[in-house]
Parts: sequence; structure tokens; C-alpha cells
Amino acid sequence: MLRYWISLWTLLGLDSRTPLVRIAGTLNSQRYISEVLEPVVLPYLQSLAADIFQLDNARPHVAHIVQRFFVNHQIELLPWPARSPDLLPIENMWSMVAQRLTQITPPAATPDQLWQRVETACSAVPQEHIQSLFESMPRRVAAVICKNGGYSGY
Repeated sequence: MLRYWISLWTLLGLDSRTPLVRIAGTLNSQRYISEVLEPVVLPYLQSLAADIFQLDNARPHVAHIVQRFFVNHQIELLPWPARSPDLLPIENMWSMVAQRLTQITPPAATPDQLWQRVETACSAVPQEHIQSLFESMPRRVAAVICKNGGYSGY
């Protein structure tokens, strides 16, 4: 059985999302700026009335050059402490996409075929599901607080 790995990126909003970005190779901070932030994030955030950007603490996201980019472009970031529980709504979306992908047989024969399947699976996730993930955030954060930062079931 053949297995392939592709790296991708997308941004979810309450009412919309960006197209998927396929990342070839390893994403570093400079590539994050040139392949994701400038062409995708900036136009998307500029189209919104309110824009607080949330990201995880992956190295390309927290690099000084990236943090400077956010400041220079007046992008407000939601503080996300190191070793925080992974409550980002995108993680739940990836689970939905993975579940859809596991139902497709046979496995993808090429990386391009896998990419097409991932694109299809992502677009099949209704925006209402994503919206419910955002609406669940206060409840999820409260559960983490009740567990003093420990496992909360989310």
C-alpha cells in the first residue's frame, strides 16, 4: 500500500475560509510570509470587519521575522501561551477531513491524487460546522480552566 504526505495550510473564519495552500517541503518563517501570509492571510483579513488572528506556536509562526510582519501589518494576534492545550478550531476541521479521507478506497496513488482528495474533503466540510467550532470556544476554554490546563476532553 502506498502512502503519501502533503503539507497544507488554510485559515478558517466564522463565516468563510481561505483556499488550501499546498506547502512543498518544509515551511520556514520566510516561506510562511511569502507563501501564506502575504498572498492569502493579508487579503483575507483585509476583507473582514474584525480580525483577530489565532495561530499555534509552530516555529514558523513565532519567529521574530513573522512577529514583526504581524506588527508591521497591524494584525492583532490572540495570545496563545506555550504548551497551551490545542483548542484551535482548525484541528477539529482536520479531523473531519481525515475521517472523510479514510472512507475513500483505494488509497491515493500519487501525491497529486491525495491533494485533490484533500481539497474535495475540505470543501465538503460545511461552513456551519466550522461556525459551531468557533461558537464552542468559550465552553472549551472554560473546560480547560476547570481542569487547570489539563486534559478537558477537547
